[in-house]
Amino acid sequence: MDSTKKYHPRPSLTFNMAPMIDVVFLLIIFFVLVSTFASAERIPMELPDPDSSQALNVKLTDRAIINVQLVDPDSPGSSEVAYSIGPNRPQSLAVISERLMAHKRAVPDLKVVIRADKRVRYGDVREIMEIVAEHGIEMMNIVAHVGDAGPAS
Repeated sequence: MDSTKKYHPRPSLTFNMAPMIDVVFLLIIFFVLVSTFASAERIPMELPDPDSSQALNVKLTDRAIINVQLVDPDSPGSSEVAYSIGPNRPQSLAVISERLMAHKRAVPDLKVVIRADKRVRYGDVREIMEIVAEHGIEMMNIVAHVGDAGPAS
């Protein structure tokens, strides 16, 4: 054997776990804090019934609420849809379009809220969405009634 050759150990291939552990702990802390904040937003409270409510009925002049509901929701397979603005009686899409146009002229930054029953087909809701878009109303919210406790407010 040649004594001039020196033994050079191979560098070990190890994985440094310290940065990964740091990242995992930071993620755990983040999710613990976020879940605490999210649960604090959902404070349980007892809401009044609309029949016994003492709240004032505030008129929102810069907002139009369009209701989309089935005419006969109790009959199975019923697909006839009624449209109304606010608590008014159901009207045709042409009348609703004219009323939106007049309201848009009176209030240039008009906002529209579309309230739809969950049993209404998307195509029926889309019709009213297209009418809103035709009149250049840029702010539109869509609310879907998903519970059985009564109409969404």
